[in-house]
Amino acid sequence: RPSLDISVSIGGGSTCALASNHRLYCWGNNASGQLGAGTTTNSMQPLLVQSAGSLDGKTIQSTSAGNLYTCVIASNMRAHCWGKNDYGQLGNNSTTDSLTPVAVVVSGALNGQASIKQIAAGSTHTCAVASNNKAYCWGDNTYGQLGNNSTASSSVPVAVDTSGVLSGKSIVQITAG
Repeated sequence: RPSLDISVSIGGGSTCALASNHRLYCWGNNASGQLGAGTTTNSMQPLLVQSAGSLDGKTIQSTSAGNLYTCVIASNMRAHCWGKNDYGQLGNNSTTDSLTPVAVVVSGALNGQASIKQIAAGSTHTCAVASNNKAYCWGDNTYGQLGNNSTASSSVPVAVDTSGVLSGKSIVQITAG
């Protein structure tokens, strides 16, 4: 009987599969290094995501493929991303693309949040649900997609505004388009 421990995430021209061994395999478009193989060479077959950079010595718990970038939650329950970063969607206080995984900044809005429960990579922004059941987003904010009552983009996580309709609510799942 197949393992139920396997998930797939489809991004802009690439696909990633999380296998039961908690390793991530990606294939397809690799123009910005979103396959995590340390190159920008496209691949028509699955490649093992390198356990390099901030993922050194860690396994993968979940994944989300965005448009030309990929994010994961690692065994340390922290978010790590790689690939295109023109709007800061990797969350590492930079707008420089990365061919290897970089850790999402945990100071600022995420300070004190020991773990990320879920992550969602969108087109040019990323959102996550932390252990405090609140949402945090980073990257492009042209249309207010970071949810912080602003249109200023951010290369580090910002808290989603919970003063209105989300007041007193716990966030259990998030998606990013």
